[in-house]
Amino acid sequence: RPRPVAWQAGPGLAAAAFRLPSEVRRGSLFGTAFALGSSAALLRSQRRRSASLTECRADGERAVAKGDPILVHYEGKLEDGTVFDTSEGGPALNFTVGRQQVVEGFDEAVLGMKAGEVKTVTIPPDKAYGGRNEALMITVPAQQAPAGIQEGMQVEFGSGGRKFPARVEKVEDDGSVILDANPPLAGKTLTFRLELVGFRELLAPAEADPGTELATFAAGCFWGVELAFQRVPGVLSTSVGYAQGPKEEPSYEEVCRGSTGHTEAVRVVFDPSVVTFEQLLETLWERVGKNATTLNRAGNDTGTQYRSGIYFHSEAQKDAASESKTKLQETLGQIVVTEIEAAAPFWIAEEYHQQYLEKGGRNKNPQSAEKGCTDVIRCYG
Repeated sequence: RPRPVAWQAGPGLAAAAFRLPSEVRRGSLFGTAFALGSSAALLRSQRRRSASLTECRADGERAVAKGDPILVHYEGKLEDGTVFDTSEGGPALNFTVGRQQVVEGFDEAVLGMKAGEVKTVTIPPDKAYGGRNEALMITVPAQQAPAGIQEGMQVEFGSGGRKFPARVEKVEDDGSVILDANPPLAGKTLTFRLELVGFRELLAPAEADPGTELATFAAGCFWGVELAFQRVPGVLSTSVGYAQGPKEEPSYEEVCRGSTGHTEAVRVVFDPSVVTFEQLLETLWERVGKNATTLNRAGNDTGTQYRSGIYFHSEAQKDAASESKTKLQETLGQIVVTEIEAAAPFWIAEEYHQQYLEKGGRNKNPQSAEKGCTDVIRCYG
C-alpha cells in the first residue's frame, strides 16, 4: 500500500530553502493536493456540478464494486466532533472506486453500498493519512528564513527542484524555524457519514434524444473548445471527454501520456432547428485556427491527444465536414490535417473537467458561457 509520505528527510532538507506562497493556502482539506505522494491527498477536488451527459444513475439493486464511478455525499469529523470537511450544500464527491483517488479507508467503506444507503464509518490513521513522521519536523537556520515568518503560516520548501508544503510550527528565539511537513490529518482517526447518491455514467449516449442531434469535435485542450460551443445559441449541452481511442474507460492521466490513442474532445447536443451542423463547423475552425495545418499540435500543446478532428454521427455530417475541410484547404493553400472519422465511443472525462472555464479554471476566474458571448476565451482560466 502506498504510504502518504513518498520521501525521506535527508541532510539536504534540513538546510532547504523555503518561501511563502503568494497567498496562504486555503480550502477544504479534501481538496489539498499535497506533493508528498499520490495517496497524501485524502479526497481530490472533484466535487463539481454534473454536466448534462454525466448524470448519475440511482440503481437501487446495484452494489458498489471496485472500478465503479460513484457520487457520494459525506461529512468528515475528527475524534472531538469537529467537522473538517463536508459536501453539504454542494455537489456530491465524484470518484472511481479502487483508483487511489481517495484514501484507502474511504475506498473500502463504500464497497457494497447501494444507492440511497447511509452509513457511518471510522477510519484509523493507517488507512487515512498515516501516522505522524518525526523526520518531517524540519529545522531551518535563521539565515534562510524569509522575513515576516510567523507561527501557523503555510509555506513551501524544498531542494533539487522539488517543493513541499509545510506549516510553521515554531519560530525560535534565535530566528531558526521549525517546519511541520506532515499532512494536516496525519495521525488522526477520522469518522465519516456517507450517503451513496448513485453511479456516474462513463460512456456518453450514442444516440440523441428526439428533436436533437449529436456532434463531436476535437481542437486541442478541451476546456476552451467546450466553452466556445457552450456559447453557441442552439447548443443544448456540452460534455468533455476522450474520443477515437481503443482503450475503455481511459483516465485523464493516461490520455495525457498519449498511450490510449484518444483525443481530447467535446460532445455537443444541439437543436438543429436553431443551429445547423455547418454553423457548428464554423465554431470548430475558429478554435482550430492555424493549427488546422499542424498535426498533433494546438498552440503550445503537442501530442496525439491534441489532434483536431470532426467525428461524424451521420452521413450528412460526414459530407458537410469533408466539404468544409476542402474549402478551408483552398482558402489556406495548405493541407488541412484535421481528421474526419465516424464517431467512436465517447468516454466522459472526470467531473472536474466539465465546464471547467465557466467554473473558474486554474485561476478561479469564471468565464461567461452566456449564449452569444464574444469575450476572448482564456484557455486556462
